[in-house]
Amino acid sequence: MPTTWHLHLRAERPVERQVTPAQLHGLACALLEGLGADHHGQTKPFSVTPLMQAPHAPGHALLTLGWLDDRTVPPLQKRAGEQVRLGGQLFTIEDIHAQGAPYAALLALPRAERVSMDFLSVTHFTRKGRWIPLPDPELLYTGLARRWNAYAETPLPPPLITELRETVLLTAHDVKSAPVDIGQAHRIGFLGHATFTLPRTARPEVASAFTALSHFAELAGTGAQTTHGLGWTTISVPPPHTRKTDGKAAGRSRNRPPRREPSEADSRASQTRRSQPRRQIL
Repeated sequence: MPTTWHLHLRAERPVERQVTPAQLHGLACALLEGLGADHHGQTKPFSVTPLMQAPHAPGHALLTLGWLDDRTVPPLQKRAGEQVRLGGQLFTIEDIHAQGAPYAALLALPRAERVSMDFLSVTHFTRKGRWIPLPDPELLYTGLARRWNAYAETPLPPPLITELRETVLLTAHDVKSAPVDIGQAHRIGFLGHATFTLPRTARPEVASAFTALSHFAELAGTGAQTTHGLGWTTISVPPPHTRKTDGKAAGRSRNRPPRREPSEADSRASQTRRSQPRRQIL
């Protein structure tokens, strides 16, 4: 089942040092992949956020890992109490909080026609060997669908992905360009906020895929190098526009699922990550 882990780390020596994307990737591989894993594979079944300073806890840090494979889940919670190295620093894993939501639960979420995304770490997309530092809706949802189909037991049909890719619109954004050093090269990505919308003529199946993939972005990240701390994304579903019917408002309420439902984990993950400080140790 797709799973999100929130790790609370205590530094052996609380000294701020730069943590690079390559170091984040190395730690995630060490925690999640076995000895027989293909460490050079182009598609990885996990994502990692930047290392964040824990609020009101000097010398402590927060890290979030996402696991995408629907067939198996690494026993990460058994690593609590272990010491790990991140760059030149040693950390003890003091606590691990896990959350999970099956792919089927994401597909069953109430359909949305509009989703807002916050890109909290540098995000970029690639096309034919070039990087694109803009929230391109076609590249964003195509990439999410590719990772979904690589690991979900309920893959999205290619014609549905094509229809979504050709339908979804970027309707608002407030982003700024930002550089990032990924070790072997520099990239220019972006940070900020964007809103994606479906036309009201979109079929229900397209709206369901749009909603599921949008929530999936919180687990998988968006764009390239999500296993290196890039593309950290949170989402919100704004209330729908009020429609007029015979001069009367006919607005519909589309709330998130009630508490304790399987999809609550996705909502709680969003709230948890939004509450984290924006000061990265990166």
